[in-house]
Amino acid sequence: MFQKRPPRARHSRVVKTMRIWLGRLREQLLSLLLTIQLLILFVMPAARAAGLPLPHIVIDGVLFITVVLALVLARSRGAMATVILSVALTIAGSVWRHERPDLVADTVSTAGQVLPQLALLWVVSTAVFGRGRTTYHRILGAIVMYLGIGMIFVSLDILLVQFVPDAFTHLSTNPFELRQALSYFSFSTLTTSSFGDILPAHPIARSLANLEAICGQMFPAILLARVVGLHSSMRQASAGGHCQLAVGGMTNRRLGGRVRLQRPSL
Repeated sequence: MFQKRPPRARHSRVVKTMRIWLGRLREQLLSLLLTIQLLILFVMPAARAAGLPLPHIVIDGVLFITVVLALVLARSRGAMATVILSVALTIAGSVWRHERPDLVADTVSTAGQVLPQLALLWVVSTAVFGRGRTTYHRILGAIVMYLGIGMIFVSLDILLVQFVPDAFTHLSTNPFELRQALSYFSFSTLTTSSFGDILPAHPIARSLANLEAICGQMFPAILLARVVGLHSSMRQASAGGHCQLAVGGMTNRRLGGRVRLQRPSL
């Protein structure tokens, strides 16, 4: 009669299915993370500059979702611990800055903003270049990494300005306008499309600008191109396999499975 499967076999099958679905969910979260990143970089600052009110609950909610996505994308305990530690340091620096607004508090708060971005870059890189098929979501994850590099340099530029106020030219003293100006400068340098309205005057600022320009040129040419190339090659291989199966099926139908071997005539 029918034999029941052992519990271990069923448990292993369930675990394997959960891993497959979790891998697919992680790849789809890369697309969601890119959407949130675009909101933080372009939509929310433009809305605030236009005078539209942005409640703190909206900003905190977007940041909270980003942290949750980073924890879900983390594939190791070390990555999860790094994300949690970086977020804790960021919160501690913000609280310290709110209670004692001095140079040390501003430095700790700004340095704390670099750590979560580095942790997020690490987590996304493991998801993009990990094992498995190179899907469309991984290409979007590579774009998240590219934009994340620009965000890291924004925080580094702000940290430099706190120690050297004249490190860049034509900057405002307003914190919001300062971040917007340095974001504009950072992504202009990353894409090598700077218009020259903001210039690095300090040697460290010039070094950061040169390093960012190099990263902005090498990342699309090497890493992003590799991900897109793997995705294209896998699609071509999949299409070639379907064509071979279709040709084989047509041959079998034409022959009808009746192939006779004839002896050669002498």
